[in-house]
Amino acid sequence: MLKAVELAKKIAQNLEINWLSELKDYNLFKCFEPIYKMDTSIINANTLVAFCIYAYDPDSTKLDIRKDRFENKYSILESINENINSDLFKGVLANENETFNNVVLNYLETLTDWRWPSIFSLIDYHSNMMRFANQKTESEKRFDKINKEGEVKEITEEYDIDVVSRVNKQKGDLLDLAIKSRQRAETLLSEIKKDFVNTDTAIQADLGFVFTDTAKERVDCMSWRQWIRSLKK
Repeated sequence: MLKAVELAKKIAQNLEINWLSELKDYNLFKCFEPIYKMDTSIINANTLVAFCIYAYDPDSTKLDIRKDRFENKYSILESINENINSDLFKGVLANENETFNNVVLNYLETLTDWRWPSIFSLIDYHSNMMRFANQKTESEKRFDKINKEGEVKEITEEYDIDVVSRVNKQKGDLLDLAIKSRQRAETLLSEIKKDFVNTDTAIQADLGFVFTDTAKERVDCMSWRQWIRSLKK
């Protein structure tokens, strides 16, 4: 989010003041609240907030996927605060600080937009229509008969051409709807993958999953933590 990057720039320029009201104005305080509850100074807390935005936001000019991920994160952190040789910052850079990792997930939730639920709904609709189209209707079932060996045999001579034509047309319509829905989903997915290519690369390197792939899963953002743990297992 461009606005968040602008806020990160302001925070980085003055690490000693309380940015509570500004974070609330940007609707980001709840996202970063766990950082301010950590046993650390306001300077360190502000540093981590600015770092999170700079290191993961798709609009961040400091996020450079062409560089080694650790080196890029180190340079981002050092550009905000020169005093980063503490256990706190070492843990953050090594992706070993659980509180900060959870804040990153919080921040990812703020980055999602209407395309995430739309993609899932379109994929879900495609799946349902495909299933319906491949199910036999009651009209079709009437023309099946089980022989003595338990095999289903079609009684072709009993087919009603009008019934078959109508059923096939209905199934064809369902298939068309299914394909169009899937195509729309893939178009949206391509859009967000293009928009979030830097974020995807960063998250995959740090947390081991592809951020934009969450649009294809029935995953409530609030349960991402459990979902990520299941992926790692």
